[in-house]
Amino acid sequence: MLYIAIVMYNKKMSECMSRYSSNRLLERHGVDKARIIIVDNSESDFDRGDESDLNDFISAHGIVYIRSGENIGLSKAYNKALEYALHDSADPEKDFLMLLDDDTDLTYDYMHEIYTAYKQASSDDKKTNVITGLIESEGRPMSPLYKFAFSYHEKNCVKSPGEYKNLCCISSGMAVRLSSLEKIGGFEESLFLDMIDYTLMYELSRRDLNNVKVVDAHLQQSFSGRQNKDRRTVMNRYRIYTKDFTRYCEITGKGKLYARLHLFKRRLSLERSIKR
Repeated sequence: MLYIAIVMYNKKMSECMSRYSSNRLLERHGVDKARIIIVDNSESDFDRGDESDLNDFISAHGIVYIRSGENIGLSKAYNKALEYALHDSADPEKDFLMLLDDDTDLTYDYMHEIYTAYKQASSDDKKTNVITGLIESEGRPMSPLYKFAFSYHEKNCVKSPGEYKNLCCISSGMAVRLSSLEKIGGFEESLFLDMIDYTLMYELSRRDLNNVKVVDAHLQQSFSGRQNKDRRTVMNRYRIYTKDFTRYCEITGKGKLYARLHLFKRRLSLERSIKR
């Protein structure tokens, strides 16, 4: 089974871009081969529209819908999806969990390539634990990376499909073997929004589980708020990043000085972007 986790925040189901390709995959292969798990992190007062229409849609497509009731963060939302998948899975050694969010706009071709690679990996002795495509943003390659780097250099980006080890990948559009996620204890819940994917790949590497298959498919990833020029909004987002990045450095042993230097450079970059 390929489980597809989609985390939503203050968006209606019709506004969730990744839902359409996921639905098409279900229509082709059936809910016994792929299953969508939506974790809704929307605030309790968010207007989702007609609840009966929402329930009919969920029922018609065999979607698992988990409502958090508040924004519990991305890690906890992914863990809710993982908990369901592990409970439902007939064999966590063969099944995978694909990670998406409501900013991810992916084609059906991308979904099909991930599904095909999952089917092969589920019966492959090579133990591919992670499947991803070639992720781009604003016309530039951005994931996977050969290094756990925090400043962008195109030379660090993987640009060709193939089998790799110890890569770093962003979570959007990535599928991970359920048993591997179980072995590392799931997603680090002290991280709210940022560095979740870096920490995941670090933990997989520590346990020699970072075996990655990069498929020949491209995904365009947008990041909400990247073009925002409102200083208060940008700084609020920076505070979330600061907490998560500091925690990431604690987990990986990079140290407080490393964290402070990186965060200082990031703040300078944000200040310049606001003034443009």
